[in-house]
Amino acid sequence: MITNKINLANTNVNPTGQGVFGFSNFAEIWNGRMAMIGIVAALAGEITTGKGILGQVGINTSGGDILVGLFLAGFTAAAIIGYYAVKLSNVQAVAPESN
Repeated sequence: MITNKINLANTNVNPTGQGVFGFSNFAEIWNGRMAMIGIVAALAGEITTGKGILGQVGINTSGGDILVGLFLAGFTAAAIIGYYAVKLSNVQAVAPESN
């Protein structure tokens, strides 16, 4: 079985999980909590007004579809760039130095 191990020393990650800022356990737990509160608030707003999130802020045209498409395309591009940046940093860390 082959597994890829991420070398945390060469990535922008807090491997110990200590502290408040960065990719620490504390920050990620609060990030998840705030995301859950946002989803519940968005759902409550849709139920009370009868409009979607974009409709509540005045985007009622087909342009809202374009906005959602651009968001998804940007999110996908950012995820792919991040994935390959970590993978490239691991390859460079493992490559032998030539003297």
